[in-house]
Amino acid sequence: MLNIDNKMNNCVLGTLVFLGMLCVSANTSFAESETLKRLRKQGYAKVAVANEPPYSDIKSDGYVSGAAPEVTRAVLKKLGVNELRAQVIMYGAMIPALQAKRVDMSTSGLYIKPDRCKSIIYSEPDLCGAEAFAVPKGNPKNLATYEDIAANPSLKMTTCAGCAEEKYALERGVKKSQIIYFTDPPSGIKMLQQGRVDVFALSGLGTQDLLKKTKDPNLELVMPVTGVPMGCAGTAFNMDDKEFRAEYNMALAAIKANGEFAAIIEPYGFSAEATATKSYLSQCPDGK
Repeated sequence: MLNIDNKMNNCVLGTLVFLGMLCVSANTSFAESETLKRLRKQGYAKVAVANEPPYSDIKSDGYVSGAAPEVTRAVLKKLGVNELRAQVIMYGAMIPALQAKRVDMSTSGLYIKPDRCKSIIYSEPDLCGAEAFAVPKGNPKNLATYEDIAANPSLKMTTCAGCAEEKYALERGVKKSQIIYFTDPPSGIKMLQQGRVDVFALSGLGTQDLLKKTKDPNLELVMPVTGVPMGCAGTAFNMDDKEFRAEYNMALAAIKANGEFAAIIEPYGFSAEATATKSYLSQCPDGK
């Protein structure tokens, strides 16, 4: 009899805890951040993007698509913000734009990195992928790692200023003088075609997409780059927007749970399963 009573008590207690959680959830859902109130009132969010398919892709008519903006559109719609107004900003200028509040967020494959977490905050990861090199056909310099580039000071590589690939290179011994920065990925591939650089470095899917569009049989893909961790990106916010970031994360979790997230990113070549294995704090242990 005692066991039955204990079980009943546990059952009642569990039900009360569950109902309490529902009440807390219901109450917090009505407490909007000031940022979300503003965005709902004006009907749009200003979002920094880069032009790096398949992360983000600027069409000839100016419409911004790609995996990252489409995920953000879906999240914003769930939050009651119906329009994403994109501003094309180079990666190296995105953090200053967020800090100065010239944009409300950034979504374009800006990788979550501990040093960046000192200046901005991120959503939970939305896009994860391997790193890649583009090299001349046959990979004549036998480049599989950044250490291979560092070992030969006469080699030149190209990537974008402020990109994760620049940091990977410098951390692994590549000298600043070995890096020639491109203004956009197609101009970097042109440098490789012209022989001005020996290797082009960027995200795996971005490099793969670019080579597919370039259709140059004299170039080939090296993926993944050995010794470099899988990079994960997230939507980035100003440090003052922690409440809005929490609201964004709740809506992101909802579209991940109902399958909408996978339906958005997988046609672009990304894996929802890979993203599910990562968390913001695993990428930025000291993040806030």
